[in-house]
Amino acid sequence: MKEFSLQVEPFNGTWMDCVSNNLISILMVHDRDFEYVPCLAKARYRLFSHDNSNESIEFPPGSSNIVTPLLDMVRTLDFSPYLDYETLTPDKEGPVHQIIKDCLHRGFYIFADVDRFYYPSGVDAGKNHLKHPAFIYGYDDEANAYLLIEDCIQPSTMESYLLPYDRFDEAMAAVRSETGTYHLILVRKKDQELQFFSSYTKEQIYSSLEFLLQEEQGPFIDHVMSSADTGVTVSYGLSVIRDFAETLEQRLLGLLKDDFEYRALAIKNPYYYRRSTIQLPFLFYRKNGLDERRLQSLTDEYKKLCNDWNVYGNTLIKYYYKLKYMKDLNWMAQSEMDALKRLLAKLYDKERDLIDKTRAVLA
Repeated sequence: MKEFSLQVEPFNGTWMDCVSNNLISILMVHDRDFEYVPCLAKARYRLFSHDNSNESIEFPPGSSNIVTPLLDMVRTLDFSPYLDYETLTPDKEGPVHQIIKDCLHRGFYIFADVDRFYYPSGVDAGKNHLKHPAFIYGYDDEANAYLLIEDCIQPSTMESYLLPYDRFDEAMAAVRSETGTYHLILVRKKDQELQFFSSYTKEQIYSSLEFLLQEEQGPFIDHVMSSADTGVTVSYGLSVIRDFAETLEQRLLGLLKDDFEYRALAIKNPYYYRRSTIQLPFLFYRKNGLDERRLQSLTDEYKKLCNDWNVYGNTLIKYYYKLKYMKDLNWMAQSEMDALKRLLAKLYDKERDLIDKTRAVLA
């Protein structure tokens, strides 16, 4: 067979991460309502600190690319109730292409770790060595390529992508030489019928709200670096929003020598999170009989908070470039910085208020 593909379409309802977005795209084939699943993610605001310095906050070279001086959001989703996984370790000299095609014909979607440096096009092609779980849903022998859904053209946007077999070989070999082993992760829907609105509970949502409020701090262990002692502390909880506001200038100065295009994604992560939760009141309406007046009121609150995080993100990105390219910061730039700090302080209060209102609806 010269061409074969499993049914799938890119999911861009909201950005989670490349793996989660692709898993949602599998589930939506069977029930379109799985587009709401990001609402159920367990999430916490996260902030990294280095050596408790009051000066510009920089991080050691070689540290993991998840470590950023910026306010970040970490989210996780449990797909195990819906999907089955298998791990396959091909022989080093084995026919990996035939193995991949056979797995596709058996109904498995495939995640294969590759180095996007070897892609023919995209933000990392020929520029950045980035280990990445490529999502394969088919192949085209006439084009000598695998069919992928990728976010390599426009970051945070999933799109169809052709990865030639020879480039796949190079990208896979780079990862294999680094780790010594190579794995394929095979994924397919569980045998039972899947319906989103019968698969979650009110308790799940309440648990996620409690998780969002949890405060935690400890040393960050970076498995990318040879030493376990990174000198970096990671903190979680709503209070890190205020902590970030208090050190905003130092953290931006510490970012000037960094690769801003990669770190900038962290700026928008709170917005992506709140964009996904706009649908939470609708879930209450469908599952728990929330009346239409309260539905509209609560939805409006979620939309306002989402919009505030979007304003914050866009303003901070603009301010960063001013800080980077202006020789002298004038009073107007300082005024913008002060406004950003006030916005963050309000966002902390709004987060707590919205959590309380949501818990009252769930009670």
